[in-house]
Amino acid sequence: MKITTLRFTILMAVVAVTLCTTKIHADEKYNQINADWQTAISAAIDSFPQNGGYYTGRNSNSQFRRTAWRAMNEAFGMQPTDSQPRLDLSHAQPSFGTMATYLALLKALQIWDANSPEYSIPNLSWFSMKPFCGVTDIINSQGYNQADGEGIWGMANANGPGIAILVKELDAGFSFTGYRGAKTEKYKENKNEQYLSDDDWNNAHFWNYARKGDFMKIFWNRNESDGSDSGAIIGDNGKPADEQEIGQCAIFLGYDDNGNVVYWSSNNSEDAPTKAGYGIATCPRTSIQRIVFTRITKPEKFVDAKKWRANKKHKWLNELAGKRHGTTKELKKYCDISD
Repeated sequence: MKITTLRFTILMAVVAVTLCTTKIHADEKYNQINADWQTAISAAIDSFPQNGGYYTGRNSNSQFRRTAWRAMNEAFGMQPTDSQPRLDLSHAQPSFGTMATYLALLKALQIWDANSPEYSIPNLSWFSMKPFCGVTDIINSQGYNQADGEGIWGMANANGPGIAILVKELDAGFSFTGYRGAKTEKYKENKNEQYLSDDDWNNAHFWNYARKGDFMKIFWNRNESDGSDSGAIIGDNGKPADEQEIGQCAIFLGYDDNGNVVYWSSNNSEDAPTKAGYGIATCPRTSIQRIVFTRITKPEKFVDAKKWRANKKHKWLNELAGKRHGTTKELKKYCDISD
């Protein structure tokens, strides 16, 4: 009897040590940062104009004489003989969320590249990162428009965790995620799925892992405001009767004194879209139903962007644009999230 008790005690001690070691390793992972990159992404955000208008439409109108798509193309401004894009962000107006975060990514890469003694991003990689957005120019002579999941820009601009998958494909960093759960039975992925209480969600451990400069894909919680469970949805399945993803790409800046999420992006204002656009915003954690954080730790891996053709598709991201919804399991798989 004493031997059995001793064995059980030893087993429990081993389990406790294993759990403790696992937590230490997890904490070490989430504490990883690249100081040079963090400096570059902060400088990139600071280089943007304020506001500039928010507009996602493909055609000009009375409020916006040019579209964000054309503005992004003009801001990139790379000629065939250039070694890198000009990235004149004064031209990048109006804007929208994924455009803002993608241009911030490119600007940060440019700043990092200029200060890196070991690495240099070649022009072929920059050309691969050019957003082909349906605007004709000397490089995009046919006015090609990259679909969701197609090429570098198409991945970043996709429904679902586009930036996270882009970073994973290039092995340039890592991602982690939090999910409150679906509130309605229709969108629960299994019978055990629970919609977390406000307290449980606000105090979920993953919030502690975020660091300034992390990219975020936010899936907005509209259960209380609109009676919509769209924050549980990944992608768009093309069925009008179903809920579809309502999200935003942003860059994490920290938490305020009340624990609210502070972020930078191009932010919409339905009342005054011409006065909206680039800027800092704040939201309660309960306004978010699902979130994916992505941290770049190896910016030198963007050298490999030259291996991505403009029309190379990520099948899953492409399918999230009007063909089907994704699952949490798929999101973790394609973002290489194990926890």
